[in-house]
Amino acid sequence: MLLQLVQGLEGLNASTIFYGSIALVLLLSLVFAAIVRNGNTSKTRRSLRHLRKLGLSSSSSNMTDQYHPKYAIPEHTAANGPIRIKSIYIHPVKSCGPIELNRALLTKTGFMYDRCFAIAAETDGKWRFISQRTKPGMARIETELWLPHEGSDSSDVLVKAGGCVVLRFRDPDVPDWSKWFETFFYTGDFFATPEVAVVVPLQPVDKLKSKTFNIHRRDTNGLDLGQIPSIAAALPKLKRFLEIPERQPFTLLRCTPESLLRTDLNLASLENIGSPAVHGYTDQQPVNINSLSSVHAVSTLLPKENQPMNALRFRANIWVTGAPAYAEEAWKRYRILPKPGNTEPRADVAPALSVVCRTSRCTIPNVNPDTGKFDADIPPPEKKKGKPQPSTTLVEYRMVETGNKAALGYLGMHCVPEDRDFRKAEEQGEGLYVEVGDEIEVLKTGVHVYGSTGNDY
Repeated sequence: MLLQLVQGLEGLNASTIFYGSIALVLLLSLVFAAIVRNGNTSKTRRSLRHLRKLGLSSSSSNMTDQYHPKYAIPEHTAANGPIRIKSIYIHPVKSCGPIELNRALLTKTGFMYDRCFAIAAETDGKWRFISQRTKPGMARIETELWLPHEGSDSSDVLVKAGGCVVLRFRDPDVPDWSKWFETFFYTGDFFATPEVAVVVPLQPVDKLKSKTFNIHRRDTNGLDLGQIPSIAAALPKLKRFLEIPERQPFTLLRCTPESLLRTDLNLASLENIGSPAVHGYTDQQPVNINSLSSVHAVSTLLPKENQPMNALRFRANIWVTGAPAYAEEAWKRYRILPKPGNTEPRADVAPALSVVCRTSRCTIPNVNPDTGKFDADIPPPEKKKGKPQPSTTLVEYRMVETGNKAALGYLGMHCVPEDRDFRKAEEQGEGLYVEVGDEIEVLKTGVHVYGSTGNDY
């Protein structure tokens, strides 16, 4: 039989073999083109073609040198020059990866797009948000912000939605050969891990039902984006990525004006802020500020195996340099002075913020943002597990008050923007932006105790 096959091939002329090969190559090309065109990556790219991506890449981050000793100004020493904003972060999806910006729009409820989405699951008939406290892998969900630009097609569905957030995470399923080929096509890396991309409209154009869910000790609500077919199709993969039981109800929610609640703890003086503070999916207050000097100070207290400590574990909106360690804990009010020589449009206003309390920490700083896993120190020989870090160190050295009995130490400060600056910006017809390089001017100092102000509204 083999002899007959060889004789048959010998009977074929060269032109037949040549054209047959060409046909085979064309067929395979069409197959691969179909795979690429219909793959998740290609569909995502096409959906974003009328938008522009905001945010800094990891290679251009303003925090790449965060471990440099020049930022470690010891406590109770003189400030080293002016206090300046080093970096700005927003976290569009609560407890997922952050987006670093060079400038961000300040609003009554904090920075635009910060904590405007939350992931929730139903347990015992009640919907509750989920976070890195129980699902540390959420730290590995990358977040992108895409907004319309001057040349955007106004008929595009995502342009109508005001843009979108894109969530990217490792595909939890074993990839088939088509998924592997698509990943290789776009990355050029044989060993690249296939990922899932979920496009989430900022303002859904379809009418969606609202769902009530719980964040800590309060109930809030949001649009149930699980009703959008493309998001509903991706939720099972996200559920498997986070290791949530298959049958447990699970969805993504969008904050709306109806979701906003007045803060009921650590209240700022109405004389300063103008009207009661409100917030969406943040834990309590609109803005969080922290200092690299303070992080350096805590880092030196950690076991050697846990040094240096990545500041991004603390998920602040504003990171400052130039102040001595923990100096921010005495701030009662501060003003952000626009840096000179700015060319981007912004209101000619120096926004003031009232500082209301220290940030009482939970277990989230123990999550390594690079691995999505809880960190611990090296246990002694007689122990199987090490102690969680940095919370163990924070409890030992940073229990500087007793305001919150559940606190695992304190680091960072909660703030509330003051209304008068929004009115000034509106009169000028410009946004109240905050930028990297802006200077912090401390207006008032004093003593803070978590929960001390009471409900004085």
